[in-house]
Amino acid sequence: PTLDFYYEYSSDTLSSPEKIPIRPAFGVHVELYVKPDFREEFLTVIENNQKGSNGEEPLCLQYVFGESTSEENKFVFHEEYDGADGGKEGFDAHTQTKHFVKWEEFVEKDPFTKAPVVNFFRTI
Repeated sequence: PTLDFYYEYSSDTLSSPEKIPIRPAFGVHVELYVKPDFREEFLTVIENNQKGSNGEEPLCLQYVFGESTSEENKFVFHEEYDGADGGKEGFDAHTQTKHFVKWEEFVEKDPFTKAPVVNFFRTI
């Protein structure tokens, strides 16, 4: 099967999306169910994580998330990393960043209605 991924890039202004071919990567697919009272704080923390991942991590190929179209406060994440061990190096580096530490601090507040669903994969 062929899958297409799109990544919006910018220099000073947003440009048209650029089609990115499938490439070897270590991937993470996450589903999070956020308590309504934590929604705004969640969005602040996760937008910071996304900005840091895409802007400061040389081995982060893609970090995108969105809200489910059928379930309010359910968020889905797609992350891809490069580096040694099929890209696992990039993911491991991600977990050592300041923005990830902020994420871990947020998680300690018990902000979810049910356990996160986390799947790791390698692109093929």
